[in-house]
Amino acid sequence: MALPSGGFRAVAGSTVVTVGGGGGTTDRWELPAPGTALAVHPSGWTAVTVPTLGDVIILSPTGAVTHTIHTGGRPGSVALTGDLIGVLDPAETSLTVYDATSGTRREGLRAGDGAVTVTTDDTGRFVVLDARDGELLVFETGPLLLRQRYPVPGGPYALTFARSTLWVTVTQRNELVGYDLSGGTPREVARHPTVRLPIAVAADPSTGTIAVAGSAEGLVQRISP
Repeated sequence: MALPSGGFRAVAGSTVVTVGGGGGTTDRWELPAPGTALAVHPSGWTAVTVPTLGDVIILSPTGAVTHTIHTGGRPGSVALTGDLIGVLDPAETSLTVYDATSGTRREGLRAGDGAVTVTTDDTGRFVVLDARDGELLVFETGPLLLRQRYPVPGGPYALTFARSTLWVTVTQRNELVGYDLSGGTPREVARHPTVRLPIAVAADPSTGTIAVAGSAEGLVQRISP
C-alpha cells in the first residue's frame, strides 16, 4: 500500500515491510502469525489482518502493537475511513465495522457471495469486490448500508482507490478498469491492458501512478493514467 508521505508498506508472511520513497527498506515489523492485508491511516498507524488468529492487529507509526481486535472469524482484508475500520471476512463473505480507537464492534453485513477485498473511496464509503458474482458493492457507513451494486464482467479480483477513481483488475481480460463512483452508479472512465493474471493493484496517492502485479509471469507493471 502506498503511503501518504511517499513510499510503500506491505505485509509479507509474518513481516510488515516499509519501503521509503527513495527505494530503500526503512522498517521491518514482525507479526505473531502471517498477515494477509493491511491499511494505513493518514495519521500513520496501520491495521493488519491475521486470519489464522482471527485478529486485526493495530500498529503505531513506529510498529508497536497498540491493541488487537479479535473478530472471531478469519479476516482477510481491511480498510480505514475516519475512526472506522472495515474488516472483510472472505470465508463468511461479510463486512464488519469496528471503532478504530476502542476496537468495539459496531455493525456487520453480508457482502455478496464471494467477497475478496475491501477499500474506501474519497467520501468515506467502503467498496467491496465480490469476485464470485463479479460485482462492486458500495456501502455507506452511517449506518452501514449497501447502497450500490454494479457488475464487472471478466473476473474482477483486486481493487484500489486513488484520485477520485476506483481501479479494478480484471483477470480474464488482463485489464485494469477505472470507475467514477460519484454518481448513482459506477461509471467507467478508463481501461488499460495489463500483465497476465493481474491479482494485485496499488496506487500512489501523490502521483496517481498505478502498480499492477501479474501472477502468470511474476511481473509488476506501472501505469500512469
